[in-house]
Amino acid sequence: MATTWRRGLAGLLSVFAFLAGTGLRAHAATTLIPTTAAPFVVVQLDSGSVNIRTWDRPAIALAADPTVTYNHAPPRQVADRVPQQIPLWSQTIKTAQGEQLSLAPELFPLPPFAPGEHDALVIRGEGDVTLTVPQQSPLLLINVRLGSVTLSGYSGTAFVAHVVAGEVHMDNDATTAAVQVNNGSVFISNSNFTRLRLRTGRGNIFMSGCRAQQIQVTSLIGSIVYDNGIFDPGLAHFETDRGSIAIGAQSGVQIEAHSGNGRILYDIGTDGSVNRSAQDAQATLMGGGPVVTASTLDGAVIFFRGSLRDYPQFERLLAPRLRGPQSLQAPLRQPTRRLKIRGRYAD
Repeated sequence: MATTWRRGLAGLLSVFAFLAGTGLRAHAATTLIPTTAAPFVVVQLDSGSVNIRTWDRPAIALAADPTVTYNHAPPRQVADRVPQQIPLWSQTIKTAQGEQLSLAPELFPLPPFAPGEHDALVIRGEGDVTLTVPQQSPLLLINVRLGSVTLSGYSGTAFVAHVVAGEVHMDNDATTAAVQVNNGSVFISNSNFTRLRLRTGRGNIFMSGCRAQQIQVTSLIGSIVYDNGIFDPGLAHFETDRGSIAIGAQSGVQIEAHSGNGRILYDIGTDGSVNRSAQDAQATLMGGGPVVTASTLDGAVIFFRGSLRDYPQFERLLAPRLRGPQSLQAPLRQPTRRLKIRGRYAD
């Protein structure tokens, strides 16, 4: 894990390597940093929490612990150094049975950024950080070793977050995003995605009231819930090695489900249809629509109309933090210096 962290750190900072060096020290009192209307924001923390809100002002408000420093670069230093893709980390987990499960390294292509001037703010250190950024900031690139990331009200071009051990929370965002949590969970509510890539090593993923055009969700050991959501035409794929998948749709979809142990559960109402075998099922809900695929090697695939809260028979099958949107209201506020997970420490 430490090797993965160092490689991720090097890759992240190389994006804006020209800002390496001594930075200004942050403090608890809010510092107002004038920017363009569309600055890039990069945060790299060894431990701590990152809380990001947005506003309609060409400036960034920063409040942080004094162990955090920042550098600000003008547009002339940024113009030729804008990344086109971001690497997502590899991860390998050894199960209690001695089996190795792996997330392969992956490149996440960034969408084109709007023309115009872009400056950059790079924040590094250890501690808690609260940021208010321009709503149209084109890129938020966040890397936290131990702790949490919370994003609310963002409608810029792209958001990319890596957390080694902790959580990521998103609410009321509209963007393209890639999120990876090696050890910990992801919670997303009331958000709209042109493209969304989610990956966890050991951790659950819960989405509520979201809309996605392209969505790909992967977990090695963890369950996935897409509750009361909408799928626009495009890729929609959910997979986990060890865990269950629950999909609740607001509008018509076609479901292709696979469960290695044959646990496929559903409630499709009176206007749906299901064709199933021992380990697979093809279903139409509410007249059909975009194709959604869901696959688990060891767990259940559950699909239904609307919200999970209307199906207590399914809700009982999931862990408490996956049973409803109330779980979105309690993000991890304090950094975790060493996080113990199933008897092992994430270092």
